[in-house]
Amino acid sequence: MHTMSLRPLALASALLLGMASPSSSSTADPAAPSPARPFVKGMTVSCPTWGPVWGSPRMEESLAELGELGVEWVAIHPYAGVRRDGSIRYTPAAELGFLSRAVELAEAAGIQMFWKPHLAYWGSFEWRGDIAFGDDKTRWRRFFDDYRAFIVDQAAFAEAAGVPLFAVGLEYESTTQHDAEWRRIIAEVRRVYSGRITYSANWDRLGDVPFWDDLDLISVQGYFPLSAETYPTREAIGDGWNAPLKQLRTLSQRHGKPVLFAELGYDLSSVAATEPWRTDTHDTRENRDLRRRLMEVALERLAAEPFIEGLFWWKWIPGQRGYHDFAMQHPDAREILRRAWGS
Repeated sequence: MHTMSLRPLALASALLLGMASPSSSSTADPAAPSPARPFVKGMTVSCPTWGPVWGSPRMEESLAELGELGVEWVAIHPYAGVRRDGSIRYTPAAELGFLSRAVELAEAAGIQMFWKPHLAYWGSFEWRGDIAFGDDKTRWRRFFDDYRAFIVDQAAFAEAAGVPLFAVGLEYESTTQHDAEWRRIIAEVRRVYSGRITYSANWDRLGDVPFWDDLDLISVQGYFPLSAETYPTREAIGDGWNAPLKQLRTLSQRHGKPVLFAELGYDLSSVAATEPWRTDTHDTRENRDLRRRLMEVALERLAAEPFIEGLFWWKWIPGQRGYHDFAMQHPDAREILRRAWGS
């Protein structure tokens, strides 16, 4: 197993960036802009299987490429598998050498990390939002016991690695009514982890999270529909952002917390503006132009809102060939990021 040397650098950087523990004595409004907390310029680095690529030379190459585009943060998503009986299977993070190697590579590249563990639902549920067990108390208890063990293990690893931002969950929309269980998970994560903690809700279920007050920031999987038109103009796309931003601003003000786009992305697809969550890749001129408009408007609108802390684009897979499935390696996407974020 590779040793992790990121902790001193990352914890120092965390303090400089305002990513300290919520026990800090600062009295500043957490939803207000701060010179010490610049806009998070992030990319989700995904994987084709269970994550070994994160510790590979291809990851090192990707981090160098992303740095040239102005990306300053990367999110990775270590997996556990969930089954219909509520059980969750995982390997302790400290036993996965590719995770500690990923931390080393990010440190060497000067890039901060967002630790965002996922449940792999394939073969058991349609998607994460469908993870539920009806009235079966035994399966619910098994799920939360196993999930708490998994996420606390991940948080302890993130603490040892000096990772400044951690997600306790995402898109588990059918579980969030179990408020007490989620608050217990958050409390146990805080016992082993001193960085900032978030949960990322799907764009249409932001109001279904009762425990925002227990977190340090609000995160969203930001696939908001922006237009009923297939190929809307820039102006129409801009107008389409008005309602989502108003909703997010209200949520931020209500809880006194900034908002992070933990995911935002657009496929090369004719439905990218109407159903941006859908994968329907067709690399045509019309679709490239649409994606370009969507990215440019999102970068402009989100950076202009002081309550928004930043965004993580979805997604970049090290070594991926071709431009399918939201691939941010596409030359157009690279150029847009280089212009917006690069030096």
